[in-house]
Amino acid sequence: MKSKNIVILLFCWVFSSITHAGECVPKKHAKIPNITGKSYHQARKLLIGNQWQPFRTLNINTAKENLGYGNGLTFWNKGYREVENCAGTGMAPCIFNFKDVYGNNLKIYTEGEEDKKYPATVSSYEFNCEYFK
Repeated sequence: MKSKNIVILLFCWVFSSITHAGECVPKKHAKIPNITGKSYHQARKLLIGNQWQPFRTLNINTAKENLGYGNGLTFWNKGYREVENCAGTGMAPCIFNFKDVYGNNLKIYTEGEEDKKYPATVSSYEFNCEYFK
């Protein structure tokens, strides 16, 4: 019976390692509110309210040339300096960065043209694994 339990535990450990190999979730991080499907403006307020701070990755001198596509300059001009990149084609995706009090980096992904009637919405988010190495 003990050997059967050991085999089951070993299988669960290996399966868990394989299925979570690409994920990087820090042991401690600020709470991530439910932001998927919300406009970026709503999501930003929720993140800031949960101890996430906008994190600028672009140099102010080169931001305009780096954000010359899609919604990039629209967000930059609204004061959203955490915008990292936007595409001018397809679903007009953008990437935004936030940091929490523990130093973790969270990437927010949006889709959709940014305008007053139909603002860009959060499609997904993930921790940036590069900051855990």
